[in-house]
Amino acid sequence: MKFLFLLACATAVLHTHYSGHAAQLRRVWMQDHCHHGICTGVEIGRNDYVILSQMPIAKQLMLTFLNSSIAKIPHLMFDTFPDLQVLRMENCSVEVFEKPQFEGASNLMSLFLGHNKLRDIPKNIFLGADNLHTLHLNHNQLRTLHNSSFHALKELQELSLADNQFEQLPLGAFTPLRKLIDLNLGGNRLSAFPRGIFDRNLNLTRLNLARNRFVVFESELLKLQPHLKQLDLSSNELHDLTLNFAVVESVLANNCDMRKLTIYGYVYELELRNNSLRELPHIPHAGNVTSLDVAHNPLGTLQGNPLRRFTGLQRLNLSATGMNEIQEDVFKKQTHLKLLDISANSLYNLKFPIFSNLKSLQYFYFQENNWNCDFLQLLMNSFVKKRDISFMEDTTEPELVDEYVDGVVCWYESNKNTKKCSGEGLSEAALELAIVRNDIKSFMEVVEKKFVKVYRMLDELKMRL
Repeated sequence: MKFLFLLACATAVLHTHYSGHAAQLRRVWMQDHCHHGICTGVEIGRNDYVILSQMPIAKQLMLTFLNSSIAKIPHLMFDTFPDLQVLRMENCSVEVFEKPQFEGASNLMSLFLGHNKLRDIPKNIFLGADNLHTLHLNHNQLRTLHNSSFHALKELQELSLADNQFEQLPLGAFTPLRKLIDLNLGGNRLSAFPRGIFDRNLNLTRLNLARNRFVVFESELLKLQPHLKQLDLSSNELHDLTLNFAVVESVLANNCDMRKLTIYGYVYELELRNNSLRELPHIPHAGNVTSLDVAHNPLGTLQGNPLRRFTGLQRLNLSATGMNEIQEDVFKKQTHLKLLDISANSLYNLKFPIFSNLKSLQYFYFQENNWNCDFLQLLMNSFVKKRDISFMEDTTEPELVDEYVDGVVCWYESNKNTKKCSGEGLSEAALELAIVRNDIKSFMEVVEKKFVKVYRMLDELKMRL
């Protein structure tokens, strides 16, 4: 990049009030810092006076600043680079916006100012950036917004204010953003919104409210959003949550200590990991749910076939839900299921009719259970391998298990009274064979130990002789 970018930095004798002293200036040639749109080692203090080239520098579409300390964006940045479309000043210690900050920024489409030290977004500060589509202000120190903070951003589609210090927002904070699609407010201190805050954001499709302080969430706030695709409420304290939407494609509510969930309207994907659910969500239109993830919830054995209404499921995660058995007809309605995860439970064996309706299954994760080796061998041969279904191996240390069957851990049990792996799908002959195999294995282990002891004694005698 060949351009003149002169930076004159005042010394410590330059004060913000008029002292009458002449300032000492030093010039920095930016071509020494910038190559192919990447600028490194640039330093601009808060009180430094920045002089840009008097001649515009054309066809520079993107500037990225790395390893730089820039307290403020130079005033004439966009006059000097009239074609600039993307400006990345992340992790540059930016502290303030100064008016007129964005004069001449009509071509700017993406502005990334994450991981800086901004504390305030002044009113009307974005005047001039009329075509900005993407604005990231995440990981700053922002505490408040004004009703006119985003004035003029009529084309903005993506806004990230994540990981700041907002406790509340004014009613008109997002009113100018009529084309807003994606809003990220995760990682703040919000516990409530003024009613009507999103009424002008009719195109809003993704809203991230994760890692805030919501105890109650009113879905009425999003009653005017007909195309809502994703709502993330994860890591809030939502013990009893009721959502009422016409349509929402995906709801994420992980790590909420949730005990009860009710959803009216149509929802397609639900991610509810690591909560306190003892029963599946109540969803009148459950037949439309295609993905349900309830891993790490204390659901236990799914008594009464609670999945019977979820007839459209394609992905189901029941990992670490405290199951020690599965009822025979629990997956009877899941003919479209492509992925099933029952890993990290306490399952010993299953009845084979469980799998009879899983005609579409492609991925089956069942590692980290207490499988009986004979049952596991039958499961592999008669279902998993036969149907060419993908599965995952265990990572348990070999000395802690009896055996691996195709990489999945299992244990042998010699007590015939505890054998429960026959089910309706196994013959009496197969059951007897499994029992005999276990008895032979136990006998051989005893004999092996005795032979080892005898050989050891013989070695000792040999040494003495």
